[in-house]
Amino acid sequence: MGGRRIPRKKTVTRFVCAGLAAFAIAGCQGSAHSSVAEVSPTPAPSPTPLAAPPSPTPAPDPLGPPPANAAEARNGLQLLLGPTAFAEPCPPALVSKWKVACATGDVDGDGLPDTAWVVPLHPPAPRSPAPAVVLLRTAASQEIEEFAQDGSADTSPAGISLFGLADRDGHPGAELAYVITRCAATICTATARIQAWDGAAWRDIGPGDDGLPALASATFDGAGAASELILTGGILDPAAGPTRLTTRAYAFSDGRYRLVRTDHGPSEYLYHAVLDADALFAAGKFELSIAAYTALINHAQLKDWKKEAGHGDGRPALEGYARFRIAVATAALGLDPTEAIDAAIRDGKEQVFSIAAQEFRKGFQEHRTVIAGCASATRYLGTTGNGADNPAYIARLFDYGYANQPARTYQDICRLP
Repeated sequence: MGGRRIPRKKTVTRFVCAGLAAFAIAGCQGSAHSSVAEVSPTPAPSPTPLAAPPSPTPAPDPLGPPPANAAEARNGLQLLLGPTAFAEPCPPALVSKWKVACATGDVDGDGLPDTAWVVPLHPPAPRSPAPAVVLLRTAASQEIEEFAQDGSADTSPAGISLFGLADRDGHPGAELAYVITRCAATICTATARIQAWDGAAWRDIGPGDDGLPALASATFDGAGAASELILTGGILDPAAGPTRLTTRAYAFSDGRYRLVRTDHGPSEYLYHAVLDADALFAAGKFELSIAAYTALINHAQLKDWKKEAGHGDGRPALEGYARFRIAVATAALGLDPTEAIDAAIRDGKEQVFSIAAQEFRKGFQEHRTVIAGCASATRYLGTTGNGADNPAYIARLFDYGYANQPARTYQDICRLP
């Protein structure tokens, strides 16, 4: 029988495997194409932006604005320094913001440095040109003490130059020195304060006088109990009257600083020359006073303040007064005053002093004493009534502005030392 032969087993197997392989490849490729079309890639997440770091909170300023009064100055300083001992007694902020001046020293003798501050104040209605308060804190204390609480401490250049802590009495411990200035309607007067701690309280050992107007400088010369306090000032506006530079020196004696001398600048005005001669007369230096009175008479280089200020000619009154005082001083020396009295009557151009010289002669001749002569002259100078008012007239003659008050009165004209 004829017919085709059945393939061998191996050949059939090869074809089957080849077909299966082709099918598998086609299936895989179809599957792969489906995956690309149907599945989208997941995008990468965007980075989260970082938050900006928070701004640092500024530290509160413990000082605040410059103080208006002593309480604000004390509270601000206490807050800045803290309640206990402090390593920086004069922080830069005090100097830069409040213009504070600082001083250190041992006021209580415990061997530890204490600190004082003079703090400028800014009150709404200042009563002096440079008001301030002085504060002090000892190393062992938590309390700040106040001096010149009313703001009368002075931070002018002269006031700052005196401020400090140093030995001024020769005893253990440093003294606190500062200047206070008080103003009236027309003039400001400065005085020095020197505070000493006696173990229980503060005691002012500074000068007890009325101070010096228009302070220009204040310094100490020397150390300890040998210190000499020097104050210089006195120059005012010409409208105040004739003024000149004055220096006062104070030395420590009997527990406080006392005036030991006053030096004036050269006399520019006739009025000052009269004051200098009067000072010699008041000290009983009659010969020197006669020379001084004589020198000022007809001294054309000495200025007449009244004439400059438009208040008339002041020279006749001052020269007439000088002639009268020469007569009195001559009698006080025990010499014959006849010639001097004659000159006062004859040459004087101010009638009130010419008549006073006549009255002095009358009392002196009757009783042969200077006291009697002055009593007679003073009775005349004090005459009032019938249209006369000699006291008021003399007060006008010696009115040389508010810087020279109190003015001479009729009772001063023949006053003996």
